[in-house]
Amino acid sequence: MGILREFEKRLEGIVEGFFARALPGGGVQPVELGKRMVRAMEDGKRVSVSSTYVPNQFAFLLSAKDFERLDPVRSALVRELAAVARRAAASEGWKLLGPPDIHLAADPRRKAGTFDVQADFAEGARAEPEAGPQTQLIRMSLDADAELVQVGKQGRHWPLSKEALVLGRLDTSDVMLPDPGVSRRHAEIRREGDEWVLIDLGSTNGTDVNGRRVGRHRLVPGDRIALGETVLEFRRP
Repeated sequence: MGILREFEKRLEGIVEGFFARALPGGGVQPVELGKRMVRAMEDGKRVSVSSTYVPNQFAFLLSAKDFERLDPVRSALVRELAAVARRAAASEGWKLLGPPDIHLAADPRRKAGTFDVQADFAEGARAEPEAGPQTQLIRMSLDADAELVQVGKQGRHWPLSKEALVLGRLDTSDVMLPDPGVSRRHAEIRREGDEWVLIDLGSTNGTDVNGRRVGRHRLVPGDRIALGETVLEFRRP
């Protein structure tokens, strides 16, 4: 499934990157929790007449050792996992019955380095708002100072949380775009000091910014990048 590959790639550089400073060493890593949660959403989806609903309540059962290790950052981890759940729902057009409800618990029978997740549906006091480009709750990274937002009904977001990100059609791309007009490795966005630079990687159909063909372009907020039929907007807070 495309979203799982995309989330695995981004979570490694975003969620795990943030918590790596606080959680050195082995054991269960936050990125593993995020990956398993997205899979549980996909596996548990239910299709109604007009919508696809996915679980929004998740209980992670950890070994006592891993629970103790994660406990100091539990509040921040829960917030990040909730953001991932919202991102998955927004990207795939899934519906949530209520806000993501995430719990971590110790299971004394479980071995260190292993965990399980129990996913269920929980109706909230109010409906979960539709996610869109303006929804700040689904920003995945506390460190990212810029992001790409897909223009159009999908409204997918990619926080720029690495020094360089590849945009392309390959599943391994940091920004994976399933657009036949996009090359396998189409373009790259690199951080240079406090700025971000877009570089075309010799793509077949070229890269446009604000309607002008570019090979290299220093991005400013509001720039619209066209690759094939896909348009991305560069944003900074």
